Amino acid sequence: MEKKHRQYLSVLIILGVFLLITAAVLGQYGWMINLSAQSELAVLDDEVFQKSAGTEETENGGWDCLYLWDSEDENSQVFYEQMPQILEDMRADYHMEDISLADDVDLQGYESVVIGFANYQDHRELMLNVMDWTEQGGQLLIAQVPETGSVYRWMSPKLGVRNMGGTYYETEGIRLVSDGMLTGDTQEYTVAYPYESTLVVELDDECEIHLVTADSGEVPILWERPAGAGRVVVVNLGHYDKAYRGIYSFAYSLLGEYCAWPVINAAAFYLDGFPLPVTQSENGYITAVYGENTDLYSFYVREWWNDLMELAAEYGIHYCAAMLENNDDEVEPPYEEKGTHNRYQYFLSMVIESGGDMGLYGYNQQPLCLEDHPLVTADGSTGVDYEEDLGLVYWKSREDIAGALEEAVRFQKSILDGADMCVYVPPSNIWSEEGIQVLKDTLPDIKAVAGSYRDSGYAAGQEFEVDEDGMICTPRVTSGSYVSEEARMIAFSELNLHYVNTHAISPNDVVNPDAGADMGWPAMLERLEEMEEWLASAAPDLRQLNGQETAAAVQRFYYLDMNCRETDSGLEVLLSNFHDEAWLMLRLNEWEPDLEAVEGGELTRLQGNLYLLRADQEQITIQRETGL
Repeated sequence: MEKKHRQYLSVLIILGVFLLITAAVLGQYGWMINLSAQSELAVLDDEVFQKSAGTEETENGGWDCLYLWDSEDENSQVFYEQMPQILEDMRADYHMEDISLADDVDLQGYESVVIGFANYQDHRELMLNVMDWTEQGGQLLIAQVPETGSVYRWMSPKLGVRNMGGTYYETEGIRLVSDGMLTGDTQEYTVAYPYESTLVVELDDECEIHLVTADSGEVPILWERPAGAGRVVVVNLGHYDKAYRGIYSFAYSLLGEYCAWPVINAAAFYLDGFPLPVTQSENGYITAVYGENTDLYSFYVREWWNDLMELAAEYGIHYCAAMLENNDDEVEPPYEEKGTHNRYQYFLSMVIESGGDMGLYGYNQQPLCLEDHPLVTADGSTGVDYEEDLGLVYWKSREDIAGALEEAVRFQKSILDGADMCVYVPPSNIWSEEGIQVLKDTLPDIKAVAGSYRDSGYAAGQEFEVDEDGMICTPRVTSGSYVSEEARMIAFSELNLHYVNTHAISPNDVVNPDAGADMGWPAMLERLEEMEEWLASAAPDLRQLNGQETAAAVQRFYYLDMNCRETDSGLEVLLSNFHDEAWLMLRLNEWEPDLEAVEGGELTRLQGNLYLLRADQEQITIQRETGL
């Protein structure tokens, strides 16, 4: 028996030595090897792109689309924050006209008109001219719900309205009743903060209805109809927030024979403030589910992280882990190292091994804001009590911010020297222009800032764009481990406008009651799985990218310009600022393409008459399908 024990002991010693050697080799070489090819899509030097002056106000007749708005109309002012940006992102060749300042609006020479105001009574002559222009062959989008009155009652039959009630309807959700939008297995989406915004209408048989209210009333929300020799599209929603941009872009794409626009084609998943220092203390939200013996560290390692890695493996997710060095409030030097190397190395190496990458959350959780250069809040104000309202601490100087950023990079390099942090994620989505400038001056390897897409509390929202210094904005469209119904709506919307899905979660969500901690991690995980399942069904070909690749995709999208030209046999698409790849949405309203007769790219049917075009070169030709 003693001899057998000695044999087992010898085997265990040999196995232990082997494991130690393997661990040492992997630690010194393995991660470095895997880091060498962590991203396939690289951010390009901003100088390779030709900068455009953008759309300018002009009175010449060279524009295709006319956007009419009223600076004296409150609803029109609100919608003005959305529709011009939609037209810009769709590369519409448009001109804006403030009808409160214009003595006369000339409609001649335009192919389409977008109505971005509600008061028809005070602009009676203009609306008479608009309907006459439409019936002569124009393409009209009624984007805002109008105020009822004699002018609208006269117009309504021309818009397909057979009967109209005298009240507005509270729209709590929308239901898709056509195949015009990407939606996957989900046909209904909830409207956040509903109010009486929709006109109760009954439509005639010539209307093609795309959206209705998600209830038994099924009040029409979006429809199209011929109007004489022209066409009219009506959006009867009355909500003018970023969350609904995709609905208005869909409506715009129904005008004319075709509509093409650049898209990002990216799905990104950010882990905010991860890795982070974690204690072995217990937390009631965790022990309530996993038992009294499960401390925070054990939960994150054994449950949370394993679940996230399984989620990534199932849906092809490439996480961007935005690293946080410590949890203190220190905003003055010296900045001490408080993270644990082997713990950070364990998590980050797995992220990169699975195709993800690293971002920077910060030395600590204090946003880059100086007291003498306060943050600009979502409503544009700066009168915020930073400490009392937000529980945050101002940095004392630019030099202090720079020193903390340099310490965070030093710490990261001490963990994985072969990897770089490309994306900065602002803590709490809060940022200031001064703080971002310090970031640019201090860390030139940071190529992108990923804040919030929507204005939220004290966080000013971002657009998918590139600033004047070449910093790429890659905002997160949705966030939270417990995905809300409101988040589902905006995810649906952005999938149909930018062909993008960017989501963020934080490890703190599971212990934060405001983030849904009461529901427990299993319920949160279930909602995340449902979101990924929806995304896979709605857009199975959407590219799963890490943070750097998403920045590169946004950069190419932002600078890409295009021009479409009809030919005898189909369509020719000409691109400028094309570099190595480009992606476009194409809606063909009146003819079918021959998918095998595309030169310069590849065309894939997404749903109905909506296609995804991958451009391989600057000129793409698409042929009509013959014999149909």
